[in-house]
Amino acid sequence: MDELSELMRHLRLQARVFHRSTHCGQWVLDAEYERKAMFHLVAAGHCVLRTDDDGADVVLRGGDGVLFSRPREHRLIAALDADDSTTTLLLCGYFEFESPLAAVLLASLPAQILLRQSSPSDPVVAATPTALLQLIIAEAQTNGPGAAALMDKLSDALFMYALRQCLAAGTVEQGLLRAISDPYLGPVLLAVHQDPQHPWTVASLADKVHLSRAAFARRFAQSVGTTPMEYVTALRMQQAHAALAERGVSVAEAAEIAGYATEAAFSRAFKRIHGRSPGALRMS
Repeated sequence: MDELSELMRHLRLQARVFHRSTHCGQWVLDAEYERKAMFHLVAAGHCVLRTDDDGADVVLRGGDGVLFSRPREHRLIAALDADDSTTTLLLCGYFEFESPLAAVLLASLPAQILLRQSSPSDPVVAATPTALLQLIIAEAQTNGPGAAALMDKLSDALFMYALRQCLAAGTVEQGLLRAISDPYLGPVLLAVHQDPQHPWTVASLADKVHLSRAAFARRFAQSVGTTPMEYVTALRMQQAHAALAERGVSVAEAAEIAGYATEAAFSRAFKRIHGRSPGALRMS
């Protein structure tokens, strides 16, 4: 079995289409983020995707979709030229995983993944599951017996195609997929993600899977592309960033989350990684 199939069996993905709506004229849909990986499909018509982080507006047409791997404030709005005769059908859903290791995979994906109708001239876009999107849309439009269950199952496959698209575009390292499925590295990644603030060391991580320190460090670096402690630090910094941006915690609390003894040392490291100070992020 290939690595991606083995990984997805382990993560136990379940997709749900939880919202379906028809819009005419001028309208705005504020997306209430479910704190899960989520997606929107434009089944008919067209609209504009607008994010609250100064990203450029994106036009979504019938058959297009967008997947969010992590929280990002956004809304779907009518196109400026839309009138009462313009009808847009939207489907919204989310992805759930039974394994906490899903966090490792989702963190490695772009925050926003566009799914477009295939274009033969673009090999990356051509990997987009046009036929699959059309099947989901057809079920939404006909609403026949079992349509809800079929849309959920088809949406499971939608996530797999999104992963394929990211792999083809080089926006996710395949080594990470190997690491999550590795019998030695998978348990370590799970432990680190369940308790990133634990005072991990290379030795303590190696002991969990009964490898020597050198053998574990070498195996980790070859699969993940970074040292174990660099990975732990990056995860803590990611959590500190989320706590500052989403919950507005103090810089001192964020420094504790990231495992730094002083605010000054944390602020220097944070600015080096994220390009601005934690205080600036918190204020924004």
